Amino acid sequence: QTRRCTKERTAYAPSSSDDEDPSKEIGVTYKSTRSAKPVGPEDMGATAVYELDTEKEKDAQAIFERSQKIQEELRGKEDDKIYRGINNYQKYVKPKDTSMGNASSGMVRKGPIRAPEHLRATVRWDYQPDICKDYKETGFCGFGDSCKFLHDRSDYKHGWQIERELDEGRYGVNDEENYEVSSDEEDMPFKCFICRSSFKNPVVTKCRHYFCESCALQHYRKSQRCYVCDKQTNGVFNPAKELMAKLEKHKGEEE
Repeated sequence: QTRRCTKERTAYAPSSSDDEDPSKEIGVTYKSTRSAKPVGPEDMGATAVYELDTEKEKDAQAIFERSQKIQEELRGKEDDKIYRGINNYQKYVKPKDTSMGNASSGMVRKGPIRAPEHLRATVRWDYQPDICKDYKETGFCGFGDSCKFLHDRSDYKHGWQIERELDEGRYGVNDEENYEVSSDEEDMPFKCFICRSSFKNPVVTKCRHYFCESCALQHYRKSQRCYVCDKQTNGVFNPAKELMAKLEKHKGEEE
């Protein structure tokens, strides 16, 4: 009775426009499958296929396999002038079965590799440091090599320390100096070996000994060998740019 009243009210309801066409009314109908089985896979999706990648019949592996089949059919025949697609041109030289020759193997081939169908990738973000606290603080761990935590004594900064340095503008300023490995060869003298005074226009020999330019030239008139190690210089004295930069830096720090 309720449905009948609704139909009667709909039938006698005043229309807003006399030009409305009854054929434009939208009607939706559903057809039953006449089955009591639930919609979807019967195994509740346990063997679902990963559907985000290219379909198996359309991916690069399937295109290549179809091309191989067509090449086998056309081998030894004359060109029939039939276009079979950009990937199916007749090849007169058979490529070797290698990765560069486009082997038909799924994992050994040049180009896109077919993704696994039944693999569901899961990602876990691990924010736990998992560092052995005893070893980090004391350098000793009672578990020894069987400890499941990382034995690492390197120092690192906490988040609040990095934020404080960012606010003060000190973050990353001295990183190059902190990670720079010093060497004995880079130890440069601050005095000339000959005059025993501060450098004036320093020069360096091939054996990495530093002198004043005037002192080196005066010694070269007497002997062509190095004043320190007595090796042959061959008259080669290069400007010591690294030493001059170091002297300027040292002078600025003193001021």
